[in-house]
Amino acid sequence: MKWKLSCSLVLAVAALLLAPGPAQAEPDDSVPTMPAELEECATCHEEHVAAFRLNPHSALDTEGYAESYSCASCHGDATQHLEEGGGEGTIFAFGDGELPSTNSGTCLGCHGTAHPQWEASSHARAGYDCTSCHSVHGDVWSLYHAGQPIASELASPRVSDTCYDCHADIFARFEYNERHRLQEGILECTSCHNPHEPSTRWMLGGFKQQACLDCHQDKGGPFIFEHGSVRGEGCVACHDPHGSPNRHQLVFQSVAQQCFSCHAAVPGFHARFTEESQCTNCHSAIHGSNFHPAFLK
Repeated sequence: MKWKLSCSLVLAVAALLLAPGPAQAEPDDSVPTMPAELEECATCHEEHVAAFRLNPHSALDTEGYAESYSCASCHGDATQHLEEGGGEGTIFAFGDGELPSTNSGTCLGCHGTAHPQWEASSHARAGYDCTSCHSVHGDVWSLYHAGQPIASELASPRVSDTCYDCHADIFARFEYNERHRLQEGILECTSCHNPHEPSTRWMLGGFKQQACLDCHQDKGGPFIFEHGSVRGEGCVACHDPHGSPNRHQLVFQSVAQQCFSCHAAVPGFHARFTEESQCTNCHSAIHGSNFHPAFLK
């Protein structure tokens, strides 16, 4: 009797396991229907509308096109533009004739929460607007190259490529052997600088040297005896943050010359020291000390 019951139980379990499950929905690979607003724009601006699917703004709608975020969301009412068959001045086009604050103000209508301090940033005060670095038409990397797609031969497009367009003099310093590893992709300009905010970390002095301490935490203390430069220029009093021909990215090649540039008045027994001397042989805890005010061992 028990054997018959066990057989029945096994057959029942097998039937459940082999029973077909609920029908699985077939993936929909069809191209989403383009909203009427975009179809109308595509009549003349086909390349922009086609490229729109490749940039992040298209992600506002999971179907690929955002009906509530059409071209008019940024470019405004197109009635006059359509009636006159296009032409400059018939629609807001982020052109050179517009005030930078007007161009950026349109973007900030959506991105103001993410970048509330843009108007106080160095770029805004210099007369740049969002379109100086970003393009809303094209793939995601087109957003980071001054309105033009980054060269296709770049296997890994990077945000810093946009900075190079204006800051070539700074990028030249990354050619030195003693440098931050920007070329290797370990850092980006935005690792230290926020292009959308005031330049509170530009000179990296005082509390602003936090940009350095994010990586070099061992140099930040807190120390009982702080190096005086912490209260002034900060790290850049001794180091060139982008790159230098000198070891440890120092401003001067000679350590003694580096120190004498601030400490011209030294005790009398230091008279025997020259620019060839290594001050850090004695003052080894030069970034700060918990044991001696002269940063001795």
